[in-house]
Formats: sequence, structure tokens, C-alpha cells
Amino acid sequence: MAGHDFEQLDHYQLLNVARSASLNEIKKAFRREITSYHPDRYVRASSPDKLYARQRSQRINEAFRILRDAKLREHYDMNMTGGAAIRPSQPVPTGPLAPRDHQAELYDTAKSYIDSGRLIQAVGVLRRLQQLNPFYRDVATLLATTEQTINARQLTMPYESLRRTSWITISIVAIVLVLVVIMWLLSDRQQISGAYADATRTAITKSTPATITPIITRTPRRTSTPQITNTPAPVDTSLLLDDGFITNEWAEATGPTWRTSYDGKRYHIEAQANGDAAWAYRPFDATDVHMTADIQINSGQGGLVIRYRAENNFVAVVLMPASQEYRILQRQDALFTELARGNNPSIQRDNLLEVTVVGKEVTLTINGNLVTSMPLESLTDSARFGMIAIPDTSNADVLFSHLTVRTTTTP
Repeated sequence: MAGHDFEQLDHYQLLNVARSASLNEIKKAFRREITSYHPDRYVRASSPDKLYARQRSQRINEAFRILRDAKLREHYDMNMTGGAAIRPSQPVPTGPLAPRDHQAELYDTAKSYIDSGRLIQAVGVLRRLQQLNPFYRDVATLLATTEQTINARQLTMPYESLRRTSWITISIVAIVLVLVVIMWLLSDRQQISGAYADATRTAITKSTPATITPIITRTPRRTSTPQITNTPAPVDTSLLLDDGFITNEWAEATGPTWRTSYDGKRYHIEAQANGDAAWAYRPFDATDVHMTADIQINSGQGGLVIRYRAENNFVAVVLMPASQEYRILQRQDALFTELARGNNPSIQRDNLLEVTVVGKEVTLTINGNLVTSMPLESLTDSARFGMIAIPDTSNADVLFSHLTVRTTTTP
């Protein structure tokens, strides 16, 4: 049987951290990876997926055991060459090697896993492909769909768990019934004792005259019980996303001139001067939305992607604190076309950006000030939205601390 895709990964690659990662970064990566591949999540999965999850979680535990110990990690690093573990030598091919498209191979492997129902293995391959190129084909959408399918399966309680829960419930009911019977027997015995005592008192009364004492009846004061009504909180059905960047739901990747990563409870996008833009996007269930984001622009330009159709076909709204300007840009092939531009004195280093997109109409609000509302004839429908940083003559360094997406369509 062919080996699993993770068997060629070293400890750092398995935890998806850099060779220079700190202990806290390694701990955080371990918790993320072991949560994703722990066998308890896949009790209802297919046998190959169960085996894959069990073996990968064992490798993750072993990697964490080595990397969290300073001496073991130093010894491990000394036995690595160029970031890859030293392995037994292999025969060197003598003929010319055909060129390989490694990303296409990973994509095809993931698709074959999905077709055969081996979803956990497909997720592992798709995550590896996303690390190499987060924009390859529809890898982001395919990964999200596969993970949703896995999570949906886990919502069904396993039979063993159901049987255990049923047995506990039956035991509790039996105990309650026994207690009820005991209380009933004790009550019946007290009634018999009370009747015997009444008969004895009656006999004594007939034989011995006694002074009749009037019966004093004390009626308890009625206390009104306040009625407590629990009104369920209204559900905001328009909210599609409310992300404080606490969990890693966006791609963390590095390219030749750009990088996306998490910085505490913020999402960090960087792009080198005179290089290409960097962005991250996710699919949603609506095309007409209202987006808000808290954006800290340390340098360059940063903002929101409001229509994403492909890597070379999207529209974005960006802010430029240096000149206190905003721009609406359309990416076509490798170039940006400026659809609109304006100046607003409220644009600073830290901004609250709000963009509403309904059909071809775009409304822009910056730091609570309505800036513009205009139709863009070249705007096309898309249910993908995200964040972007664009360099100019300086590096682009942009931090996003909160992002919300709401549908503008009434359900």
C-alpha cells in the first residue's frame, strides 16, 4: 500500500511552522494540528480515514515531543540538511527527468481522495497545497467544502455513544422509580400509624372526660409568585461572518514578495515595495453584502476585496493614509485599473472601513463618514470577499483586527 502524503514531511513541516519558530508558536501549531487530526473526530469515518488520522496524530505527537524539548530539538536540527530530515540514500537516476507540476499532482491526489470518500486525507493534501499556493485553482473553496462535509458527519452521535447515553438514562430513571416506591411505602406506613393513634385517642376520650380545647386554625398569607418569562434573543440572520481573528480560518502563506499570517488577534498582510499585491479571500452565501473592517495601515495601501472572481479578476477598495485618499481598483490580468479615486481628511493610520455592495452600486463609509455612493458598470457578481494590501514605492504592511460580512438581502 502506498504511503501517506505526510510521511515525507519533517517535524517542522508537519506542524506547519518555520525552523525558527518559538516554543509558544510550536505549542499553538500543535494544538491546531492535533485538533484537526485527532482520531476521536473520525469515529464515523471510513477505515482508510481512521487509519490516516491515527497515524498522522501519532506523527504530530512525536514532532511536538521533539520540538518542545530544547536538547532534543537541537539534536534533531543537527541531523537535518536544508530543512529536511536526512534519509537513507536513494539511487540517482541516470536519465533526464521529466518536468513535474507538483501543485497539480497534489490537487489531483486530493480530488482522488475526495472521490473515494477519504476526506481527512484530502484535507491534509489540500492544506499542504494551500501552503504552497493559496490561490491555486479552487483549492480554498475545495478545502472549505471538504471540511464542512467532515464537520457535518461529526454532528451525528456515534452508535456506541448513543448506547452509552441510553444506558445512563435508563439507570437514572430506574433509581428515581425506586426512590418513589420507597417514599410511597413510608407514607403509607405513616398513615397506618396515624389511624391507630386516632383510634387510641378516641378510646381514651370515651373513658376519661376531658376539657374541650377549641381548634385554632392559622391561615397562611398567600404570597404572589412572580412570573419569569424568558424571551429568546433575536437571531441576526443577516450575519455571514464576525471574525475577531481568534482562530486560524484564513490562509497563512509566504510568496516571493508577500506574506499572510496571524499576529495575535489580527490578520497581517505584507507585500514588498514594487512587487505584486497580496490578498486573502473566502467564499460566502451571498453576493450583495455590507462589509466592515478595522484596518491599521502602517505603510502602503490596504482595504477590502469586494468582488473576487479569479486571481487576475477582482475589485478592491483601498485606503492610502499617506495622502488621505481612497481608491476603487479593478484587477485585470497583471494590472490594476482605477475605477474611482477621492480624498477624505478622516483617513488615518487606523481606520474603520465600511463598504456596501448591491448589484453594481458601491457605497463607501470611512470612520463613520459617508464618502461616496456610485454605480460601477464593470462590476460583476461574485460571492467571494476578502482583504488586500498593495505596495507602492514602499512596502505594504497592513493589519486587520476585526472583519464582519452581512448580507443586504432580507431572508
